[in-house]
Amino acid sequence: MTEAARRVSWWSVALALLVACAGTEPVPEESAPALETVVAHPRLEGLADQIESSLDDWQMPGLAVAVSVGNELVFAEGFGVKQVGRDERNDSATLFQIGSVTKGFGATAIGLLVDDGLVTFDDPALQHLPWLELSDPELTRRMTLRDLLSHRSGIAEDAYPAMGLLDARAVAERARYLDNTADYGAFRYSNLGYGLLGLVVEEATGLSWSQFVQERLFDPLEMTSSAATPFGVWDADYVAPAFLGTAPAGPVSLDDAPDLNVALPHGIDREGERRVLPWQSYDNMQAAGSVVSNVRDMSRWLRLHLGVLGADDVLTEETRRELHRAQVDAPSSSIFYDAVEGGAPYAMGWHTQTFAGREVLSHGGGIFGFPAYAAFLPELEAGVVVLANGSTWTPYYPHQEIVAQVFARLLDLPARDWHAETLEATAALQTRVDEALAGFDAQRDETTPPSGSAESYAGRYSSEHAGALEVRVADDELLLAFEGHGSFSGTLMPWNGETFRLYFDGGDGQAYSSALVTFVPDEQGLVLDLGRFGRYLR
Repeated sequence: MTEAARRVSWWSVALALLVACAGTEPVPEESAPALETVVAHPRLEGLADQIESSLDDWQMPGLAVAVSVGNELVFAEGFGVKQVGRDERNDSATLFQIGSVTKGFGATAIGLLVDDGLVTFDDPALQHLPWLELSDPELTRRMTLRDLLSHRSGIAEDAYPAMGLLDARAVAERARYLDNTADYGAFRYSNLGYGLLGLVVEEATGLSWSQFVQERLFDPLEMTSSAATPFGVWDADYVAPAFLGTAPAGPVSLDDAPDLNVALPHGIDREGERRVLPWQSYDNMQAAGSVVSNVRDMSRWLRLHLGVLGADDVLTEETRRELHRAQVDAPSSSIFYDAVEGGAPYAMGWHTQTFAGREVLSHGGGIFGFPAYAAFLPELEAGVVVLANGSTWTPYYPHQEIVAQVFARLLDLPARDWHAETLEATAALQTRVDEALAGFDAQRDETTPPSGSAESYAGRYSSEHAGALEVRVADDELLLAFEGHGSFSGTLMPWNGETFRLYFDGGDGQAYSSALVTFVPDEQGLVLDLGRFGRYLR
């Protein structure tokens, strides 16, 4: 596969076609501790102006960037606004969700258990989760913690177990219903797999995931603003409690966070305009994407992995190096790293690549409306983190551009128009997406309406593996919702006969905006086929 093909496959056009918990009280901004001093680096002069001037081209409401070299914070700035249509600007202490960048925390948490002598990387998962059952008994027996950490366990990446209001254990117990036909040992990205690792931490220590991360990582690293759950920042009414869910309080704005230094995430509405999203709980797959942080704290996190902060006191060098060692070949979403065979090999919680011949470890995150990216270059003891509050079709291209610019400046490489290359790659991918979506829309057959009335499809549908949902008629529209306030919901619009297009109330309005679903009569009654989200019987 070519490098260009890998980039497109990572944020796949096919996905565009398919488009288918309690915490602490919010911490007032005025109680925040003193900020770490920024020691300006001469080679980063003018970087802030460069980022600010590029913001409109990226079509981002805002972002924040931090750079560390050695054990010094050499750049920390916020850009753009916390919420579109308002004046409040992001700064270097503004909190964002970091999505799958959390996987580095999940992997490091297991590393701490290794240092404590409570687990080894090659322990069978079943040794620590004896109740675990997958669809393949042999996979259940063979799968190790290392397999989970490197996404080579074969566990599927399916969303539906997390779409209801289930806790992490309940979601994990539904893993037995997932398709596990992938080759064991091959890369297959799985949030559910990392969710299991969070449960291993809880089983081994007797602490909750949030407590463990707070006590063993945030506190010793002085990541004073970070939390292991969005419920550690927001009142529960303002957080979407399930994957693709909505906030119980309804639409959220900065008015709901009067004393909090937070950015609000943004997706796209059905007219293509930016819309404000609520923060999204990922607590039922906690180690996969639950962490909340700012760029200052994340700079300290990268310094741990560079070995210049908390070395041995927090994580031993031996374990840190093992976490960084490549485990399996994986696709690459990069446009600036060196193209090599194997794409971007995955270690444990990090991708490993090279930039201008130097090793770089990195990870992206894409929780709805909050794209994030963190990377570090061990040779220079340099780390960069970029957190943004506007979703994008591109796999972190603006973030990678900033990282590339910083690394190039620090390495004193020849001048290069990183921004022009970013815009070119973004435009090419956007063209592919637009063409694919147009082709998808053209498949609609308005001449074949549903055979029944809207009321004929209404009712309660259930599934052993995914719980229950309700389809009902309201204001002449057909609505669908899982049980529980704030869980997955959407509107069903006629598409072709018994097939409807389900527009999600949650999601980013881009890769997660809608899916085709079909009502299928069978001997037991009416079946609602939600495709990758399962089948439900009325």
